[in-house]
Amino acid sequence: MTCAQVRDYLQTQGLKLPEQEVRMAMLVAQSVLELAQAEIDMSVLWYEENGFSLARKFNLSPDSLYQIHPADLFTANENSAYTLRQLYLALDSIASRHHNDVFALYLYEGNNEAGELCRLLARGYHFPAVLNCDQQQVNQYLFARTASTGWLNQINNVQMWINDSSLTGQQSGASQLAVPVTGEEGQVLGVLFAAHQQQDAITDTELIDWIALAMVITPLLHNLHNAATTHTKG
Repeated sequence: MTCAQVRDYLQTQGLKLPEQEVRMAMLVAQSVLELAQAEIDMSVLWYEENGFSLARKFNLSPDSLYQIHPADLFTANENSAYTLRQLYLALDSIASRHHNDVFALYLYEGNNEAGELCRLLARGYHFPAVLNCDQQQVNQYLFARTASTGWLNQINNVQMWINDSSLTGQQSGASQLAVPVTGEEGQVLGVLFAAHQQQDAITDTELIDWIALAMVITPLLHNLHNAATTHTKG
């Protein structure tokens, strides 16, 4: 991603953050995505619940989930199993560094009036696997609001938002952050979500790291969209 694209993202979101620090954080995020190695329980990545199977969404057989073949992560189009594994390690790296109690990554598909979110990865809270972004869900889930509007949302005091009815329902943390992953035309491809149990817990450094990851993973979410679309059409 060029300096101009970073600048455009920050300006579009109304963020006054140092571009150079964002660029440096992007290099770190890309390195983690390409190089991180760790054993992960397959049930953490490839969950099944309420009749939904993430593996089936990408037309992956159980055997293929265990056959991890490192490849050029940013150009391989048929690499969903490896992509999800590396994405989890990247999210875990940032969450560990900033002590996030909760994180999630959703894929957004604007294929109906409200649009639909599909949970790719999550830890620390049981989020829905599939979520229609209707008004009720937008009011409860910050990442649904970000998917619907394309705007980054940061809440430093969730209880205050609940008190004035800006948020409703059970919440996953006292501080929350939802960062859109957007394509070249500004279309929302997905949303990164992170939360803390304490108020006012999101620092500028953490904000920079999650924004950097959101910008770096744009081509990966494009590939996952293509994989899911191909399976649906098939």
